[in-house]
Amino acid sequence: MRDSERPLDPSDEERLKTRGLGSGRSYEPFIKVHEISSTGESFRILGRNSTRPHHLLSRLELSAFLVFDRYQSTTDIKEQYPLPIVDSLSICERLGIKHPQIAGKLKVVTTDLVVELKNRSGIAIAVKYSDDLDDLRVVEKLQIEKVFWEQQGYKWEVFTEQEITPSIKENLEWLHAANQNLDDIYSELSTLDIQLIFKRLKGISKRLSTTCAALDDEYLCEPGFHIGLFRKAVAANLIDAPLNTVFRQWSCSDLSLTKNFSLIIGGLLDVS
Repeated sequence: MRDSERPLDPSDEERLKTRGLGSGRSYEPFIKVHEISSTGESFRILGRNSTRPHHLLSRLELSAFLVFDRYQSTTDIKEQYPLPIVDSLSICERLGIKHPQIAGKLKVVTTDLVVELKNRSGIAIAVKYSDDLDDLRVVEKLQIEKVFWEQQGYKWEVFTEQEITPSIKENLEWLHAANQNLDDIYSELSTLDIQLIFKRLKGISKRLSTTCAALDDEYLCEPGFHIGLFRKAVAANLIDAPLNTVFRQWSCSDLSLTKNFSLIIGGLLDVS
């Protein structure tokens, strides 16, 4: 029996009625974390751009997501995006490979992350551990995605663990957590306040954490106030920091105001 004559898996057919549609807050991924039977890690986190929970099925997927969620040109990220079955069947027939299926029923092909960018074509990303790329069947499935997205005018990339260093991964997770913490103690701070506090660091070669602790004592602030402030400012792209160095080792002299800092108006919590 030809693949085109096989039925679609009933559970996939049901999901297609509501999943993979819309954008931004209205988008629903084809697969959600509670629907997978896996002993591995999965994550459900709030996106900066979409302001909705994203369903990420591995720690590597989380890392890839955080890279593009922080990218300033990103407008939306759609995870577990389903490819139209008509297209994937056509591509498989052309490439001469078997369409993904289980027990004789066709399975929908999904792309891990589809990143929409401001004023340019988007990027479709397959997230895979490098060892998986030695599996011929994995490569065949990736080829289906590659052909589909290039037909749509998207750039297609494979993201492996080799694309990100441990320091960058730890920093991105630390900064993303700062975005999720809507702490009222920072709600009235303006960008001017941040600029004035930043000037206190000028010419200091000490560790940022040590200097921030001293500022807490000097101004009788809650312990952790100033390091929390800089954490939020870096997360909000108000301050540049060396992401290749883990945040615990940042020196004051490593930080700088972003080039467009003077164009930003409002409080720290207004910036994303």
